[in-house]
Amino acid sequence: MAHQFNVELSMREPPAEAQARAASALTDPARAVGFRLTKRGAGELGYRPRVQFPFLIMLLRNLNGERMTVKFDPGAAGGTRVTISGAASRAHHPLAADPEHWSEALGASPAAEQ
Repeated sequence: MAHQFNVELSMREPPAEAQARAASALTDPARAVGFRLTKRGAGELGYRPRVQFPFLIMLLRNLNGERMTVKFDPGAAGGTRVTISGAASRAHHPLAADPEHWSEALGASPAAEQ
């Protein structure tokens, strides 16, 4: 069963620039959690389990609901509020739920509590 995670970060750039930078900056951190970029939308990046052999493992991860979405919204004080959410396997969940894992790659800081 996939375990849910949700991480919120703040970036200084406007949403469009933050998304463009994150698409390449998150390649390695996402791979470490077992995901690859599969969809780019307006203000959103979608990740699914990476292709691996045997393919049955990848199929099971997809059926298990493992995926990740990165959303980029304007911040209250300028910049961008980045929300990384999804579901990861039990083995990858601690890393996926760790804000420092994502903030290092993005050069972001934890989102301020409101």
